[in-house]
Amino acid sequence: MEQTWALKVERFGKIKQGEIDIAPLMLFVGDNNSGKSYLMSLLWGVLSEGRKLFPKDPPNTSTYKEIDRFLESSIGDDCLIQDREAQLFVQWFNDVLRNKKSELVRTIFRRKIPIGSLSIERYRRSEPLRIIFEKKDSLQGARFSTGKHYIRIPYTDRSKGQATERYRMAQYITWNLLMDGLTSPFYPPSRQGGIQGRAIGEALYLPASRTGFMLSYKALVQEMMERMINEEHEEPSLDFTLPVYRFLQALLRLEESGQSKYADIGRFIETEIANGTMDQEKGPIPSFYYCPQGKQERLPLYVTSSLVTELSPLILFLKSKATYRSLFFEEAEAHLHPRVQRILATALVKLANRGMPVWLTTHSDILFQQVNNLIKLHQHPKREQLMKTYGYVDEDAIDPKKVRAYQFRMQGQDTIITPLIPTENGFPAETFNEVIWQLNEETYAFQIGEEDGEDE
Repeated sequence: MEQTWALKVERFGKIKQGEIDIAPLMLFVGDNNSGKSYLMSLLWGVLSEGRKLFPKDPPNTSTYKEIDRFLESSIGDDCLIQDREAQLFVQWFNDVLRNKKSELVRTIFRRKIPIGSLSIERYRRSEPLRIIFEKKDSLQGARFSTGKHYIRIPYTDRSKGQATERYRMAQYITWNLLMDGLTSPFYPPSRQGGIQGRAIGEALYLPASRTGFMLSYKALVQEMMERMINEEHEEPSLDFTLPVYRFLQALLRLEESGQSKYADIGRFIETEIANGTMDQEKGPIPSFYYCPQGKQERLPLYVTSSLVTELSPLILFLKSKATYRSLFFEEAEAHLHPRVQRILATALVKLANRGMPVWLTTHSDILFQQVNNLIKLHQHPKREQLMKTYGYVDEDAIDPKKVRAYQFRMQGQDTIITPLIPTENGFPAETFNEVIWQLNEETYAFQIGEEDGEDE
């Protein structure tokens, strides 16, 4: 991640206010029904649908006019987007969010949910973004492209005088400043799943209740396809939120590839947790199977354990050549034994260290503590010795600067989101610690009571 920023939201459903600073690894913890999944879905929506919010024509706002003047004077000469210019582009995107926030929420959740404000705050880049203008005789077939810390933009002699061309450039620069490396580019090369399909590179969302989806996805996908046909390729009336719909679409386009950047982490989960491998049978709607370690048979998912069905989507996507740039993971610990939760937490840290941002909701104090352990391991003076003793490798330890944690707590009818401040031992989580303390206190009191009774 070359950029950092915070998503600020106010009066969104039951969430009174909150600011979420993105990081390579981010955890949402807190009360049930406090809005963790709502905010995670909203964040996914900003990444996946935000590029569609720009107005069709160049706006007349003062912020955009300043951007337009900057581009008009820069076309033809390579330039750097320094902090001042970057803040100008972010301010313009915030203008777009302010005008389209309700539309965005309706698109994500398929229903109207009140939202007071939505904005990007505290934007920073590790290095200025370089704009390389590439002169062409014609823009026909010319493509915008990106690299590390630069954007390449085609132009012709007439581009300076064409407001629509400068507007295309402005949108592309804005999107790359905010979303480069996190989700699909502003002009994705193609789409998966046809109309309303996933864009190449789109953030992957693994919803809660994965067992239910994996056991019924064929029927669900068939129903969605029929609706699209019956509605003449218009957007179907969905019974799911958009991230769930896109998750189901992504299952249709899975294709295993030994070249996947994360395939070895998928195999790590298979070996250390699943004790078997995930396989698929290609077709218009693929079939997925579990192959127990040391056996030749392939088991359909409906006869496997919930451990397999819950983790099967993660394994399949990690082993596939499907392109996605960040992972949203709801209730990652669902149906998993405490021992397995620790291993899964380690796998997620591997992903974050490998360059895949991982953002998850969790109710697991064990998964949370394992992340804390791996933070502590990173900065421990006896790191090498501890890694050897406990079987860790370098990418299992994570720099605390790469981790953010947020607590969602109900206050009356409202949810307050507060950042957890790390200590030398990691992130404290009051939402877990208070319950554990109460349980221990009650257990101790009951044991004392039994001992008193025996004495009598």
